[in-house]
Amino acid sequence: MNRLLILFICFTFSSHLSFAQKNKSTKKETVVEKANFQMDEIEFDFGVVNENGGLLIHEFSIKNTGNVPLLIKNIDPECGCTKTEYSDKPIPVGSVGYIKAVFNPIGRPGMFRKAITIFTNTEKEKSQIFLKGNVAPAKYEFNSTYTYQYGFLAVNNNTFNFNVLNTKSDSTYLRMYNLSNKKITINKIMTPNNIEITGPYYEIRPNTDIELLIKYRPKSPDDFGDFSQEVKLMTNDDSLPIKLIYINSTVKEDFSYLGPKDLKKAPKFTIDKLAHNFGDIGHKDNMNTEFTITNKGKQDLIIRKIKRSCNCVSADMETMVIKPKQKVKLKVAYTSFNTVGIDYRQIKLITNDPKNPEIVLNIIANIVR
Repeated sequence: MNRLLILFICFTFSSHLSFAQKNKSTKKETVVEKANFQMDEIEFDFGVVNENGGLLIHEFSIKNTGNVPLLIKNIDPECGCTKTEYSDKPIPVGSVGYIKAVFNPIGRPGMFRKAITIFTNTEKEKSQIFLKGNVAPAKYEFNSTYTYQYGFLAVNNNTFNFNVLNTKSDSTYLRMYNLSNKKITINKIMTPNNIEITGPYYEIRPNTDIELLIKYRPKSPDDFGDFSQEVKLMTNDDSLPIKLIYINSTVKEDFSYLGPKDLKKAPKFTIDKLAHNFGDIGHKDNMNTEFTITNKGKQDLIIRKIKRSCNCVSADMETMVIKPKQKVKLKVAYTSFNTVGIDYRQIKLITNDPKNPEIVLNIIANIVR
């Protein structure tokens, strides 16, 4: 009897021990599933920014470090000055999502620190990230220094005029100021062969300016008159990547090398009249007149170029080289167009006469219906 009692007690104890061991093993194998995340930064500082420099944008990365998909349920910015975009689909384990924050600095000068609340499926439902910076007014107002805006670049001028002799060159400065809140880089400068633009550097930080030197020389020592050329500045300014700069020039012949004896032998331009008035004419009438040019000098008179103020006037000569004492006709044709009243047009002659290098002839008509 005692032996049976002892066997029963041993069996019962062994059964309890086995059950406890099974329970303990089960607890060890249980994995608690929960969401978690990690961010490389929770605050971003824009630094000093320009109030009129456009939207400030920064993207935060958010990595799922849990063992279930991470869900960004909602984003709540502190104020209407901040807008957000974010990964709206579950972020797989080990993957990275994003939260893009956009701050509008217009009308908000001074220091700022804006909170953005993130709602996720983590144990701690709410988390916060921050944007901060200092909104400053523009360094310059538009006045005599900066008169023209190209996207986020302000310039002192977009058109430069040069008056040079054919043997000389000239230069001026292009000043550029960065109105934006990001660095603007001039990646490439495309110029004609006779124009050079250089600077100490080609990056413009926000709220700063640079100065580029424009060097101009005539296209050819034998080409005179008025010219218009174009320069292209290729930049990373998203609002207007290509900045066009216009170069206008008037090139005149250099007669400074001529001494007194040379001047006495020089060609001498004379003409019978400097203007012609057709009087009253009708709409789309074709009118013609002539000017007589005489060379009263001792060397050949060369008409280097004839320039017209519009296509409504044409000018033709028998020859562009006039011998001493020779007379040559300049034939002018004028066509009236769709207008009424007095019309003034011009013809400019460029010559090798040191005393009359440019002569302007006026064509006048009164157009009536």
